[in-house]
Amino acid sequence: MTTRIVRVGNTLTVEIPEELVAEAALPVGDPVEWVPNGAGSLALVSSPRTVTRKKPADMTIEELMEGLNEGDSLGEYDWGPPRGVEVW
Repeated sequence: MTTRIVRVGNTLTVEIPEELVAEAALPVGDPVEWVPNGAGSLALVSSPRTVTRKKPADMTIEELMEGLNEGDSLGEYDWGPPRGVEVW
């Protein structure tokens, strides 16, 4: 599949056909890396962190809390003064 390098302002971009992105299973918006793999050749690869990354809505509470030790404090958040009929 042929594409081209395009100048957008001060940046060079590469147009990637949607079919190719779908075939490579690269979700739009996820980080990728350009890796030189020979004279005049580049490979576009998914960043390692995107392979195992889940959306928080798809994670269990255990996965969300992974890496925290018992007793760790995540801090408090001040939501401001009460509004309406909340009881504090």
